Amino acid sequence: MKMKRLLVWGALVTSISGSAIPVWAAENTSQEKGDNPYAAQEARIHEVLTTVMEKHLNDRLDVKRLTDGAIRGLLEETGDPYSSYFTEKEFEDFYNDLEGTFAGIGILYTQQKDGKLIIQSIFEGSAAAKADLQEGDEVIAVDGRRTYGQSIDQVMELMKGEPNSSVVLTVKRDGKERSVTLKREQMQFSPVDSLMLDNKIGYIALYTFSENSAEIFRKHLSKLESDGMKGLIIDLRDNGGGYVDAAIGIADIFIDNGTIVHIKNREGKQSDIRATAGAMKVPMAVLVNGRTASASEMLAGALQDYKVGTVIGTKTFGKGIVQATMPLEKGGILKLTVEEYFSPQMNKINGKGIMPDIVIEKPDDQLMRAITYLNGSTALRLNPDGTASIAGFPAAEGIAKKVGTQWFIALRPFADLYKCQVYWDNQSQQVVFRCGDTTRKYSVKDNPYVHNENGTVWVALNKLSSDFPAIYVEKRDQSIFVHVK
Repeated sequence: MKMKRLLVWGALVTSISGSAIPVWAAENTSQEKGDNPYAAQEARIHEVLTTVMEKHLNDRLDVKRLTDGAIRGLLEETGDPYSSYFTEKEFEDFYNDLEGTFAGIGILYTQQKDGKLIIQSIFEGSAAAKADLQEGDEVIAVDGRRTYGQSIDQVMELMKGEPNSSVVLTVKRDGKERSVTLKREQMQFSPVDSLMLDNKIGYIALYTFSENSAEIFRKHLSKLESDGMKGLIIDLRDNGGGYVDAAIGIADIFIDNGTIVHIKNREGKQSDIRATAGAMKVPMAVLVNGRTASASEMLAGALQDYKVGTVIGTKTFGKGIVQATMPLEKGGILKLTVEEYFSPQMNKINGKGIMPDIVIEKPDDQLMRAITYLNGSTALRLNPDGTASIAGFPAAEGIAKKVGTQWFIALRPFADLYKCQVYWDNQSQQVVFRCGDTTRKYSVKDNPYVHNENGTVWVALNKLSSDFPAIYVEKRDQSIFVHVK
């Protein structure tokens, strides 16, 4: 926080006893002669530091902390929010965040609407996996503190700790509670995830640009290729950037012999980084949003300029500058803005961002638009084991369920997903559902095709498919695919 320059005149007593009143010299803004043009300003800083350490009422001030604060204040006065100073420990934490390294037990959560905290997935080989925790287990308490009603962020705070320290987790499965003691381990999130969606549309999510992101990206891409990928979605939403070289390495996969990025230094000298010969040809959509920044914008801008990827979503953040890290001889590390970059067509990114080719506001709509753009399927898939997926992604709980041998569809989330409309007709006491050009009313009382559970209306799938020409059902590979025209 910038220190406020504020003098409070109040209970100040000045004793003058035979001594002259000091006359403050005017600030000398001229530079001292010699080889060091900053000598006068260095002397000012030294004088303040010495005076504070020798005269301040608090005689236990830490000179290193004062100096760290002075350096941070100096960088703050540059007006650049991306230049900063780190102590060695702070830089270690910064680096670990960038690389996705953390101390944990290996679980990811998803929070249900009723306030319960459910384990979504478990890292293979992690402490959680060794303790036989499973997906779907409900987390009841952390170190004896109940989690019900708390946010995921609040629970994650309870979970934090140093490597090799222990945490006690209480979980519930099949109505039975049990507590397990787990040891936190040094772990690393993968910066890349991938999935083959329906109709052979490959999906790769890039969370950050760590040192090995390009290498891991290539492995995921190769796997999708070998599985018969016909189109590719690269998801850069919420990716705040990272190493420039990683973004350049990924852009090089899809750009043939052209400039990937133009870079200018403080003197205006420009250097161009070019792609190598050869490029992968695949229909591509790139997802971005307002938190897509820095190296992510470099990648998105290059793919957009060469028209090898159609950018979908909302305008990006607008951080088109490069920081270099500089270890200091006397301790600490500077992260300093040293260059600005521009897209292959010399479009300015810093302060402007990248405007998508197709602007879509809602996150779910962004993904669905990318899938349909690549001629992928957005069908709701109902599996024999009672699970559901949409376009190949696991569906959120509460859109479809199997009762006996019959499937029921929750109208509200189904309508939101497929641009249908649903509302309650208070006069007739019926739910009204419109999909395509057809509208139907359903009574929720004594209706074998309709269930009302805590305000959520479920309708039998066979009833919907018979009532609405826009909804049709396909049975394939023991699964049911629900299509909406």
